[in-house]
Amino acid sequence: MEFLLHLWDEIDDLAGACRHLATCAASEAAALSAPLVAAGSALGVWVLLPQFRLNAALLAGTATFWGAYRHLLRF
Repeated sequence: MEFLLHLWDEIDDLAGACRHLATCAASEAAALSAPLVAAGSALGVWVLLPQFRLNAALLAGTATFWGAYRHLLRF
């Protein structure tokens, strides 16, 4: 019986490690894709709404800044 408890504990530890890796991978993917999504949105505004090109340029610049320098801006 004690063997099954140890086995269950090891399986639970393995599941926790896999869950941690999956969560980290998802959060990193979201952090890396956010500036790309914002830049794509700015490009769409630039192409589809010419009267808002300045706003689109500011949005793209902001997205690029946060994407490139986010590791330096940890609070």
